[in-house]
Amino acid sequence: LKGQRVSSLHFHLCPAHRAAMAEDEFAPLTHEILCQSLSQIQLAVGGGGFAFTRLDCSNKELTDLGNKVEEYGQLRHVVLSNNKLTDIGKVAQLPHVLTLHADNNQVSSLACMTEGANLPWCQRLDLSSNKLQALPSLGSLERLRFAYFAANEITSLEGFGDHPTLEVLHLQENQLTTLKGLGCLESLQRLVVSSNQLTSLEGLDAPSLTHADFGKNQLASLAHIAGIPSCTELDLKENQLNSEDPNLPELRRLGSELSKLRIVHLAGNPSELKVEAVVCIPQVVQVDEELVSEDDREAAKAKAEELLEAVRAYEEEKARLAAEAEAAAKAAEEGGEEGE
Repeated sequence: LKGQRVSSLHFHLCPAHRAAMAEDEFAPLTHEILCQSLSQIQLAVGGGGFAFTRLDCSNKELTDLGNKVEEYGQLRHVVLSNNKLTDIGKVAQLPHVLTLHADNNQVSSLACMTEGANLPWCQRLDLSSNKLQALPSLGSLERLRFAYFAANEITSLEGFGDHPTLEVLHLQENQLTTLKGLGCLESLQRLVVSSNQLTSLEGLDAPSLTHADFGKNQLASLAHIAGIPSCTELDLKENQLNSEDPNLPELRRLGSELSKLRIVHLAGNPSELKVEAVVCIPQVVQVDEELVSEDDREAAKAKAEELLEAVRAYEEEKARLAAEAEAAAKAAEEGGEEGE
């Protein structure tokens, strides 16, 4: 294969790099490492011979991809995991890549995926455990189905936009406070945004999603949960949901807006909510790790009666406090007029 014979490979170290980086810090993809990392010779796309289709450079302490990777245009599977790479732009020019794993590196920007990227067939992208702070649009990856961005430093999804083919998206262990900018993900089936700082689900729009994980966040409100109407399993453990308002408005959202919901995880919230969940989400069959039993259904009936009384008392107290506040305001206003 022209340009792909291992025996002819050589690496030219850029003089600028020599001057800018100490020799013990600059670890490029060398001839020797490349020879060891290529495998899976298959018929080349378009015919004309055979070519290497897999490159696995994981665990090599690499800081740079050198100047030869882009010549391997027949690569379909690229593994760059567990290195020290800050830029993966060289592999963004490989037109036949199906899967790209670059997890556990030091990539801080995905500009290479938006500016002239040539990955039209890429279906799986793993950039977990890097240093990303934002997610740009990945529209150039028009067949992307599985995307993993866990354990980065992502604070914003603004600009991420619509991705009609995406089926799985992992965003856990980042610094998101909202989902604004996520766009419409019409094919998404699984979304994981646990261990962030979410206080709002604004931006949630995934009509086909069946599994959602929002555990270990700061959610006190479930407004916008209607954006996942097909959800069957929802994880809300370790958030800020409580039963202070006996109307239980957030749990009742789940019952009315997620008609297909069958499993809900609520452990670790400020209030114990299992029985309340059965009251408000009658279609649920499992709460946390326990199936809903007939005894639970009976307890829910009794709880529903108890809640009716609690709601009456709660509304009366609200009305009393509102009347007192109004009277105090009126008295203050009259006192001000007399002072004049």
